[in-house]
Amino acid sequence: NYMGMNDSDYGGGIPVTCLWRRDQGIAVGHVELSPRLVSLPVKKSKYDNYAEVAVESAGESVVAFTQGDTISTVRTFVSVYEGDCFAPLRQFSEYMQVSGLVMPESEPAAFEPMWCAWGYEREATFAEILGTLPKVKELGIKWATVDDGYQIAEGDWELDTKRFPGGDRDMVDLVKKMKAYGLKVQLWWAPLAADPGTKVLKENPDFITLSKQQTPHYITWWDSYYLSPVDSGVVSYSRDLVDRFMKKYDFDGLKLDGQHLNSVHPDYNWKHHPECPQYSYEQLPGFFKMIYDESRSINPHAVIQNCPCGCCMSFYNLPYTNQTVASDPTSSWQVRLKGYVYKALVPRTAYFGDHVELSDHGDDFASSFGIGAVLGTKFTWPKNNPKVKADYRLTSEKEVIWKKWFSLYNEKMLSTGEYVNGLYDIGYSRPEAHVIRKDGTLYYAFYASSFDGDILVKGLEEGKKYELYDYFNEVSLGEVEGPEARLHCKFERALLFRGEKVKVQISLYNFFNKLKISIYESITESRTESWKTQYEISVLYAIFRLLDSYVRIFGSNGSEYTNIRCCERCCWRSVNRCQCSCERRNKRNLYRL
Repeated sequence: NYMGMNDSDYGGGIPVTCLWRRDQGIAVGHVELSPRLVSLPVKKSKYDNYAEVAVESAGESVVAFTQGDTISTVRTFVSVYEGDCFAPLRQFSEYMQVSGLVMPESEPAAFEPMWCAWGYEREATFAEILGTLPKVKELGIKWATVDDGYQIAEGDWELDTKRFPGGDRDMVDLVKKMKAYGLKVQLWWAPLAADPGTKVLKENPDFITLSKQQTPHYITWWDSYYLSPVDSGVVSYSRDLVDRFMKKYDFDGLKLDGQHLNSVHPDYNWKHHPECPQYSYEQLPGFFKMIYDESRSINPHAVIQNCPCGCCMSFYNLPYTNQTVASDPTSSWQVRLKGYVYKALVPRTAYFGDHVELSDHGDDFASSFGIGAVLGTKFTWPKNNPKVKADYRLTSEKEVIWKKWFSLYNEKMLSTGEYVNGLYDIGYSRPEAHVIRKDGTLYYAFYASSFDGDILVKGLEEGKKYELYDYFNEVSLGEVEGPEARLHCKFERALLFRGEKVKVQISLYNFFNKLKISIYESITESRTESWKTQYEISVLYAIFRLLDSYVRIFGSNGSEYTNIRCCERCCWRSVNRCQCSCERRNKRNLYRL
């Protein structure tokens, strides 16, 4: 659990280790306001009945101490807790926010469902993108993303003239046509990466970070070099790109992408900061702050997504994004686990479950939906790009499923609800369970490859009755009573249902009749009490007559309507529909009252 670079492309993370049993757990970590090069190892031998957790310095050399020397360490913590890792992660985040790292609240637009053109991959054409948008709009999706492939190369972010012969004008036209469908438009970008031989590196060779041996740090996935996040030239160059993307092209948001975004290597380029190689590592979050602030200065409602491919996002980058993401998950479990962690750390920030095509079987919307994630997809329609091997076509069979899930998502918007902590344990509860509270209703999600047995429905109010309803299959699961209820169920992959308090229906007839009897008793008692005036008795009697009229109108069946033959000329069913001038017609005034 090293917080520096673990490989050429990967590093960073959340500086907390949580280790727990069913009864209690322990968490350790550091609470510095910038990243630190520490490790958080967990050790347990095969034959021991205990484990060790620690926060260790990642210093490269042993320091010899002499009399009078002092040493200062990073600020660390240890906490003991009950339940799983959610509570200590939430506590850690709250402490860090009080200390100065404030997490943003997401724009409403960040919770809207998304479609990405990556289904066509780097070979996407204008015709393919624009041709898919009518179907995107029909499904109720609100965002469309222009992904990798528009640029000359990583680092040279000028438009590829083979695809954009008209240059910037072509991109401006593309964005306008996409917005004409009522969609918001996002642009993919991989900052801090530049391919060897690109124009930006020929003109600015000192932009890159260097190892101790003075060789460039390499990002293997992009076949690129790392750019220094603190070099003033890199910062200025990147700010200009943000201005072009957000102002000139008029994109509504940015998708920052790449596993290298989480961390950087210590930089030994003497032209940057020779006295402190780890300065680039510690100041990396400031680079993303620049992007976030610049984007929002151009468009105050811009959505900035940070997607460190395959990784859980660095905690120190979280303040500068208003949409976290599952970041290229390899399974539905990763979609749910990352969502669980982000719900603990940044509960007011939107979490995007990434393209559903990356989930189990390529169609597991339930994992994103139940955890409270934003739904996304990268389907192609009506056909694939012939140069792409994978098949992401939205067939007629798939369209039925896609349409139902996106419709449910837009109806319920569970991503804006509150994740309910402490009911289930992500390490021990089987089947895996999650709960979202929204508008007073509890939404439960249970996951297992296959399950047949009893589940515990927790979090109910004691003594209150709840109706359990499977809203996806539109099936009632019956009524239960709080605080916990046992429910027998059988499902494959996922079971989603809501728990809603049973509303108490008060019969108008019974209500008025009981009130009438109460008034009558008051009148009877008042006649025996000399202190009651005739006026008071008259008022009570008038109220009694009024209630008596109500009772007669609403009828003994408690309905608002009754059959009354008021005269020979009409037979009416509602007091509001009487057309005659008889005495009973006046009772419609009582009904209105």
